[in-house]
Order: sequence, then structure tokens, then C-alpha cells
Amino acid sequence: MKVDDTVPGILEGRRAGMWTVALTCSGNALGLTYAQFQALDDATLASERTRIEALFEGSRPHYLIDTLSDLPAVIDDINARLGRGEMPQSH
Repeated sequence: MKVDDTVPGILEGRRAGMWTVALTCSGNALGLTYAQFQALDDATLASERTRIEALFEGSRPHYLIDTLSDLPAVIDDINARLGRGEMPQSH
């Protein structure tokens, strides 16, 4: 699994055949501290998510999450997918 906050990092993971997870709100794309991120109003946060998701669209991450605190759920989902025989290259 490759977790990254940049398009080149997600592309690197895809090329290596890994599950990829793009960080939308805790990295370079948003460019805010955690406190600043938490202080965003709902409309601004929604607008920023839409903008950042569009940035990552071409790199086709398997998952988009706000922060690393969302990662355990992704890991659980990936483990379930692997248990069903799914591989990242087929998605």
C-alpha cells in the first residue's frame, strides 16, 4: 500500500502495483495545519475536497481520505478485498 499526498506519489504506487491512498486534507494539496483544517467551515471544506479530488483524478488512487486517522478503515477494506482475491492492478 502506498499512502501519499501528491499525484507523483500516487502514480508511483500505481506503477508498482500497490493499493494507493491519497491524502486530501492533511498534506500538500490543502496546505494547512491540522488546526487550520479543523477550523474550516463545512462549505469551504467541501469545496476544497472537490478541488483536491479533481487534482488526484488522473492518478486514479484507489482511496481518497482526509487524514491518516481515516487509514485504519481503508486497511480493513483492503484486507477484505484481498481476502476475496482482489488485486490493486485490476482496479
